[in-house]
Amino acid sequence: MKAIFTILTFLCFCIACPAQWITQSTGSVNASFFTDVYAITPDVVIVTGDNGTILKTSNGGANWQQKSSGTNQILGKIQFPTANIGYVVSAGAQLLKTTNSGDTWSSIDVPGVSFIYSMSCVSADLIFLSCKDAGSNSILLKSSDGGNSWEKVVGNDSQQNFFNIQFLNDEIGYASSSSVYHSSENNILKTLDGGKTWTKIDNSRGPFNFINKNKGFSYQFGFLKTTDGGNSFEKLGQSSLYLLSKIFPINENTVWGIFEDLTLCGCGTRGLVRMTYSPENGYKEYVQNINASISSIYFSNEKVGYAVGVENGKAIVWKNTAADLTLSTNEEPKNSVTIYPNPTSDKINVTINSKFSQNFTISILDMTGKSVYNQSFQNKNALIIDAKQFARGTYVLMLKNQKQSYSQKIIIN
Repeated sequence: MKAIFTILTFLCFCIACPAQWITQSTGSVNASFFTDVYAITPDVVIVTGDNGTILKTSNGGANWQQKSSGTNQILGKIQFPTANIGYVVSAGAQLLKTTNSGDTWSSIDVPGVSFIYSMSCVSADLIFLSCKDAGSNSILLKSSDGGNSWEKVVGNDSQQNFFNIQFLNDEIGYASSSSVYHSSENNILKTLDGGKTWTKIDNSRGPFNFINKNKGFSYQFGFLKTTDGGNSFEKLGQSSLYLLSKIFPINENTVWGIFEDLTLCGCGTRGLVRMTYSPENGYKEYVQNINASISSIYFSNEKVGYAVGVENGKAIVWKNTAADLTLSTNEEPKNSVTIYPNPTSDKINVTINSKFSQNFTISILDMTGKSVYNQSFQNKNALIIDAKQFARGTYVLMLKNQKQSYSQKIIIN
């Protein structure tokens, strides 16, 4: 039992960084969880949740006010195409609209729709919705007049599914083809004709986010970037994280993401990761373990960001109050140890920076806590472990020296 407790502890708390994300006091709210956040400015922020919850702060989170939504449905995605006009998706297949920066909201009916998966607001008037109709078919709707009327861009005769969508203008848009973001079936699709026809982007899946029609990011066991509108993606770095549910770029070289390093016991770490790349410094990955269920993040600028979710049964808002995006001297880059590929069936590559390179031990434990591999090394910056000697399953690789330790889940398939 002691071995099992040890392995679970490593999985839940490995490589935690000093807190950059501060829990905000939102007062008494009727929400059990928050679903989305949108920062109109660094100080003016809107948050949605269950039970029809809409919160607003106008002073950067110092005070929050609950606004009337007129519904008790779960409220989801928020978008503000202008400072005053914004939209919120309701689980009741409705849209809510504000024209005064979120102070009051009115309902917009979307006829013939039973569920709204995602929304993309190109402007105050031009809105795209990926939906499910009454027959559970995936459809794509478009409004050119701020939600007063809707046209079916893709009807229920289509074999294509649309879930997360992002339109950059009235013609160019992207979508994911599966609701499971880490599924091998979750391809990134692209349209050049306003959603009428779609093509699959080769070798791309997972969460995506574009900052303009040429430049965008994706995550698939690593940090990927395109500069040609998705025609090709370049892997900028091999990540040590397994799953990312959302990514949010704050500039052309820095992306925040929500990660879920899940385990069989369900106790894996959850939190936020900042991924950066530059030709001078290469790929770097900085992890903030929060161990909460984080649903969404949004940055109003490069220095101020918000995240929402639930922790210990309570709806929570976090704020990033870092003065800049440089590391503190105590913050540990998670890519000081890189383990790849993961999953693997052939070999495990381990690369180590100088902090670990002298007199360290690598152990591999199965999910019962039993050690199946233990080897000491000295002055090694790279090594290969034969994965074929292990049975298929989930393991934890632990690396220790006298001062530091590192652990990561690995999957042998």
